[in-house]
Amino acid sequence: MSLTARIRIYLVLVAVLPCLAVMAVIYFHSVGQFESMDQRQIHRNVERFNGFFNSTRSEMRSMVTQMTASSDFQKAIANLKAGRMARSQLDPRPYGLDFLEITDSSFNVLATFNRPGLMGQPVHPGLKPSPDDSLRGLETVEYDIEGPHASFTFVRPLGSNLYLYTGKYIQDNFERSLAVLLDATVEIHFADASGAVYERMDPGSVYKVDQTYQALLSGGSNADYYMIATFATGADKPIFLDLLTATGVVALVSILAAIGLGMYITGRAKREIDNLVSATSRVASGDFSSPVMAYEEGEFSQLADSFSDMMLKLRDTQKRLATSEKIAAWQSVGRKIAHEVKNPLTPISISIDDLRRSHAEGQPNFDKILTETTTTIKSEVQRLTKLLDQFVGFARMQAPEITTVNPTSFVESIAAMFKREIEDKKLRIVNASIRTSFAFDPDAIKQVIINLVKNGFESDDFATVAIGISDVGSQLEILIEDTGPGFPPKKLENSFEPYVTTKKDGSGLGLVICHRIVHDHGGTMELFNRIEEGGGVRIHLPQ
Repeated sequence: MSLTARIRIYLVLVAVLPCLAVMAVIYFHSVGQFESMDQRQIHRNVERFNGFFNSTRSEMRSMVTQMTASSDFQKAIANLKAGRMARSQLDPRPYGLDFLEITDSSFNVLATFNRPGLMGQPVHPGLKPSPDDSLRGLETVEYDIEGPHASFTFVRPLGSNLYLYTGKYIQDNFERSLAVLLDATVEIHFADASGAVYERMDPGSVYKVDQTYQALLSGGSNADYYMIATFATGADKPIFLDLLTATGVVALVSILAAIGLGMYITGRAKREIDNLVSATSRVASGDFSSPVMAYEEGEFSQLADSFSDMMLKLRDTQKRLATSEKIAAWQSVGRKIAHEVKNPLTPISISIDDLRRSHAEGQPNFDKILTETTTTIKSEVQRLTKLLDQFVGFARMQAPEITTVNPTSFVESIAAMFKREIEDKKLRIVNASIRTSFAFDPDAIKQVIINLVKNGFESDDFATVAIGISDVGSQLEILIEDTGPGFPPKKLENSFEPYVTTKKDGSGLGLVICHRIVHDHGGTMELFNRIEEGGGVRIHLPQ
């Protein structure tokens, strides 16, 4: 991954992650706060109901007390005690009550208002007399022709084993008033219909049910009804969610702006960097002619100017070094040529002196001496000519002409030149490359292989040579090994120095020419000695 891509990813992460982290913290913290606020508000509403409930009970208690103190009520009770029950007119409606019964001590109905079906029946199973004459409040389920009603009920002794049983139905308007007061949904469930769903709920306690909260306001298992308030939660959540959405939109716009700005900045930086990379590639390939121009003013412009100055200085330095190297190389070659030329000139000079002395002395075998002397001179001149011809050929070598070569045809052309050696088992050629074509100058590479194979044969009278061609990565490897004595340490140290040879009549330019051909192909050439005795040359050519 490129530096620009990494920078862009880092910018995106830096822009996105903090915003997401802050929004997540705000969201989860706010959710917890809202839940806590909901619980506190619900408990306050339940306390508000308790106050309202106690106030309602107090008003009803006052109504019952007022009713029992009225003359009409006292007259009705007197008639009951005197056995004149038909004359007992009991009407609780003026006092805001819905039902009224007079019972005996077993709470069997002796007189009733608007519930004649209860005459002689107990008003409430399990109801027992109170040890005192105080007004006792109950929560009960009462029945009339319209069905069951959750009720606030009061029981009070009247003397002579008579008891007052009166109260008020909890009507729909009462539930609606509670719903508005508590900001909740208020419902009454009867025990026979609700089963055991609400039996474990304690009055005044708040319970979480799914995503809502419920509280038992009134009633219970003893009352046979349950007044349940269901509180809606998250009343302020829409506002919070709107705020969070607005914050998210702003954050998203900021993130997109940051990403866009980062892309723009990194794009400009990438363009400048690519420009410098391209200039570096040109310099690496040896092109020092094109100066580097930045697209904009600033640090990259200064860097481009510095790079251009460095490139110009490097070009001048390279020219000076190349000139110095050429001078040094040709000085070395000149010294070696002079040394090699002196070698044949010395026997020529001696032969001429011997010939001149023999002629002056009148030697009787002068003809024989003349023949031998001229033969020596001619041989040395031929060696000198060969030396100069090789040097001229090395100096005039042309750049290789890279073409597409068929591997089979190339190997067969080499095998044809060494047909006898292959038949005599002195040469073996193995092509292990899977390439369908080779890319090099076939004549030049063939000259290299022929020269190296001949060197292998000349290393020892009984030497054998092996040629191996294989693939090494993206390169083609040509390996030529022989079973001769191998290379001496001095030759391995100065592998391709001209006029360094181990042959009696060698010029020392053979390996140098091979190395020059391989080098001009962009390849490498290496000399080595085999572990099992013998020498080898390893050539790598780019493909």
